Amino acid sequence: MSGLRLGLVGCGAIAQWHARALQSTKRTTVTACVDVSTERADHLAELTGGTACSSITEALAIGVDALAILVPHHLHQDLVTEALRAGVHVALEKPMAPSPQACEQILAVAAQHPDRVFMLTENAQYWPEVLIAQGLIRDGAIGDIITARSWHNFGITPEFYPSQDSWRFQAAQAGGGVALDTGSHWMRPLRMILGEIDEVVGVTSRIQEKMEGESLVRALCKFQSGVVASFDVMLATGAVALQPHFQFTGTKGEIVISALGEVRLFDGSDWQGTVMGTGNYMDSYIGVWNDFEAAVLDNKPLEADAQYSLGEVRAALAITRSAQTHQWEKVWS
Repeated sequence: MSGLRLGLVGCGAIAQWHARALQSTKRTTVTACVDVSTERADHLAELTGGTACSSITEALAIGVDALAILVPHHLHQDLVTEALRAGVHVALEKPMAPSPQACEQILAVAAQHPDRVFMLTENAQYWPEVLIAQGLIRDGAIGDIITARSWHNFGITPEFYPSQDSWRFQAAQAGGGVALDTGSHWMRPLRMILGEIDEVVGVTSRIQEKMEGESLVRALCKFQSGVVASFDVMLATGAVALQPHFQFTGTKGEIVISALGEVRLFDGSDWQGTVMGTGNYMDSYIGVWNDFEAAVLDNKPLEADAQYSLGEVRAALAITRSAQTHQWEKVWS
C-alpha cells in the first residue's frame, strides 16, 4: 500500500484531537467516521472528509485498511475483536481495557492475526518534551536517577465531560477513575525513563461527587531499579496552578518539564537552569499516527507494542487496590 485508508470508530472529543493530528500526516486518509450518534459522525465527517456511518460493517463497505477505536473503555474488547476479525489493522485508544483479564483476551485475539498491526495510541510515548528529557537522561546530563515526580492537575472540561451523565463519570463504562484514564499519560513517561514499576502505595479520594471512580490520586511508585517516584493526578474542583508536569532528580542535577512545554536542565551552570528545548503536548498525537503509518505501510516495529500498555493498567489498578488495603501492592502479581 502507498496510502492508508482509516476509519474512526467513535466520534467524540478524543476522536477530534486525533483527526486534527491526522491532518499533519502524509499517507493516511480518513474514509469513514463511525458513531451511534448521527450528529457526532456527521460533524467528524465534515472535519475529515470521511463518510459518516453507524457501524464497523458500514465502514468496511466504504473501504478501510485500518480502524481507530476511540470509544468508552468498556466497549474496547468487543470492537477490537470485531475489527481484527474483519481483517483490518487496529489503533486503540488507551487504556486497552478496564481489567488485565480483558487486556489479555484482546492480546490473544491480536495474536491470532499476526499480519495485522495492533497498536495502543498512548500519545505520551511521542510527547516531544518527554523525548527531549529522555535523551538528556540517557546521555548522562543529570547522572544516575535518584527520584522523580509526575504531576497532573486538571479541571472538568465540557469537551471531555459534556454532561452530568458523561460516561467518564460512570465506573461501569470508564472502569475506574483518573488513575486508569488520564493518569496513563503521566505514568507512561515515568516508565519510559525509569523502567518497569514493581510496587505502589497510594491514597485516592472522590472529590468530584458525580464521579463514581476516584478523582484524586496521590501515590508512590517503586521501580524495579529501586528508584521511587511520586505520581499525582487530580480532577480539580477549582482553578489550578501551572505545576511542572515532571521532575527528574539525578546524582548530578535535575530536569524539569514545565506545564508550558519547556524542558529545563539544572546542572549547576546556571541557578535558573538552561532551557534545552520546548514542545507541544498536542504534537504527540502526530507522533502516534506517524508511527502507525510506518508500522502498517513500511513494516516498521512500533515504538511500543500493545502489550507494553499493560503496565499503565496494572499500575493504576494496584494504586486503587493500595488505597483500600493501606499497604504496598505489587503491580504484576
